[in-house]
Amino acid sequence: MKHTPRTALAVSAAAMLALAACAPSSGGGGAAAASGEPVRDGSFTIATNGQEFDCIAPALNSSLNGALAARAFTDSPVWQDPESGEIEPWLVEDWEISPDGKTYTFTLRDGVTFTDGSAWDAAAFKANLDWIVQPETKSPMAASYIAPYEGSTVVDDRTLEVHLSTPYSAFLRVLAQGFFGVISPKQLAEDPGSVCTDPIGTGPFSIVEWTKGQSVTYTRNDDYDWGPPGSHQGPAYLKDYTVLFIAEDATRFSALQSGQVDAIDWVPAQNLETAKSDPRLDVLQVTTPGHPFAWYLNASRAPFDDVRVRQALLHGIDRQGIVDSVLFGQYEASKGFLTSSTYQYSENPVDYDVDEANRLLDEAGWTGRDGDGYRTKDGERLTAVFPMSNTIAYRVQIAEQVQAAAKRDLGLEITIEYPAAQELSDRSRNGDYDISNGIWGTNTPDILYLKYSTDGITTPERIGLNTSYLSDATFDDLVQRARETTDTAEQADLYAQAQQRLVELAPAVPLFDDQRVVAYDKQTVHGLRLDVAYPAVLPHDIWTVGGE
Repeated sequence: MKHTPRTALAVSAAAMLALAACAPSSGGGGAAAASGEPVRDGSFTIATNGQEFDCIAPALNSSLNGALAARAFTDSPVWQDPESGEIEPWLVEDWEISPDGKTYTFTLRDGVTFTDGSAWDAAAFKANLDWIVQPETKSPMAASYIAPYEGSTVVDDRTLEVHLSTPYSAFLRVLAQGFFGVISPKQLAEDPGSVCTDPIGTGPFSIVEWTKGQSVTYTRNDDYDWGPPGSHQGPAYLKDYTVLFIAEDATRFSALQSGQVDAIDWVPAQNLETAKSDPRLDVLQVTTPGHPFAWYLNASRAPFDDVRVRQALLHGIDRQGIVDSVLFGQYEASKGFLTSSTYQYSENPVDYDVDEANRLLDEAGWTGRDGDGYRTKDGERLTAVFPMSNTIAYRVQIAEQVQAAAKRDLGLEITIEYPAAQELSDRSRNGDYDISNGIWGTNTPDILYLKYSTDGITTPERIGLNTSYLSDATFDDLVQRARETTDTAEQADLYAQAQQRLVELAPAVPLFDDQRVVAYDKQTVHGLRLDVAYPAVLPHDIWTVGGE
């Protein structure tokens, strides 16, 4: 099947909801459905939140919804088993690792093709890895993930040697993520400018249309026969697959309740109990591995260049109280700098202690008070600027509650700003903020290196993930040794020390472990499951039938 060209479709989200409600959810198959056999040629619509990506290509896409979009049209080299957590073959069928941990020799699966007819072979694998790390690609996260990559050698059509500058224990795990879905080598070579908006993969579907701010529509790849372990063989059961962007939580949940969509992603916390108690619905909920939702404190400039001020904010905010208030008691405050589902997580609770926080601020010299009650030093107010997006309601609510608590309990002024999307992106990349926020999901504790090592600070040559601009030699040594060792016990010990060191350095305020929650109509939707390398809906085995 050739890649389907983009059309001139342009409809509103409301119109898309109407179309979804009117469209049949399957092509028939009542007898097959009654027997539990999958029904083919159905359609499926899932509504997700409003955090849309700038680019839909996996390696260019660090949005919360990036993996959801990418899993429909791309496959990854390897697969993470949802039960054991072990790495298994997918587009590569075997691999060997050299004794020094620097060379991976991959044997590729035969018979796989991209939807433009290009072959998946060693040259295609090499082209993807080379493209990701090129500075001009400006990959916001994949290049950081595989920074040790030095190059590849094509041995033959089905064999690729990958060379790393240092041993890298997380290499296979990150290759399992949806962000490493592979793109057509022909497109990379001949039309790289189209990769951002119209990428071509090997997946069970190909993109029909991405209407920005509204939807992505896909159609089935009828030649597909290489699904991940645990999925059925052959093309997808669905003929049509649609992702809608609905930013308003209430509207998204209402669309599911009214049957306008088949499923919703990011079930709002205020609706979670209702969804679980509804006999028509089923709920999939997993704790996203990686880094908790956090406020990152810019340690490269005042006031957070003083570790005592960072520690004061970390310890002086009632994180559990705020999480309970905003997220309706559904989530727990984080107990460290990894989420509890992350490989080699260790618990490092952070005490809530307003008295200690104020003692630290006194020690840091912020002993004066101005007429508004804010702390001062040398005539300057203790203030921090927080530019953020207002597209996700709970993040705005958390910001406002922390802002109020910081003023009341600490005398710290937090100025919240809502710049336009492009300005916010530019300021984030340039470090023009005191506070930023976000979640970073990944299936490896190496996120500690990526988020907080000196190497993770953005440079003119490479976009880094260290938005705290932390630089600490002790921490750098711990995570570098952890990513290089092949001894699992030693690695776990090093990561445990690194997590404890972060509590001392306080480069961020981890608030809660993110939950990926998907709800769907279990009367009409079958075969829905989540990828675990980065939680996102897998469309491979979904099939739909008409409801009663």
